[in-house]
Amino acid sequence: MYTPPATPPSTPLPPDLLLRKPGTVTAAQVMLWLQFSFLICCGAGTGLVGLFWTSVDFSDFAFDQDLTGGIEDLAALVTVVIVATIAVVVLYGILAVKIGAGRRWAQVVTILIMLASIVIGFFGLYAGFRTEDEAGAAVDGSRLIWTLLGLSMPLVTLLCLFTGSANQWFRQRGRDPLKGMPAPAPQYRPY
Repeated sequence: MYTPPATPPSTPLPPDLLLRKPGTVTAAQVMLWLQFSFLICCGAGTGLVGLFWTSVDFSDFAFDQDLTGGIEDLAALVTVVIVATIAVVVLYGILAVKIGAGRRWAQVVTILIMLASIVIGFFGLYAGFRTEDEAGAAVDGSRLIWTLLGLSMPLVTLLCLFTGSANQWFRQRGRDPLKGMPAPAPQYRPY
């Protein structure tokens, strides 16, 4: 025969506050800073090369008919690619800083960007680049290796942001709840 407990079950206590940023959040920050630096180093160049490999041909600018108009069109296209690269670089820098501060919106935006990076990377890997008359050409080994290496950073970033300690860090909004508390005692004796 079942008898109810004498005292009602207590409300579970919230998990202890994290006093330090978890290593997984630090790893996600490092991955974002690495992607940030790669975008600075080779983002605009890679964007332009990819654009001209896939969808833009120099004959589209009609240099032979109107040289000035063709140069203006080319300059406008290059400007758009460079501005888009700068915007993505700034976004990665902001996200890396805000993830360390424990902002949930930064976690969500980073997850969405990393998922988009993975989807676009696999699409580029399996669709192949359109060069001349070869649409959807077979993937060669070097492209496969470099694409998989490039996709490892967004994948590691995602894995780091989905851990329990990272979620608790974002749930408690980083170090915000600790601002009114006294500083923790050092775990070592000073000399």
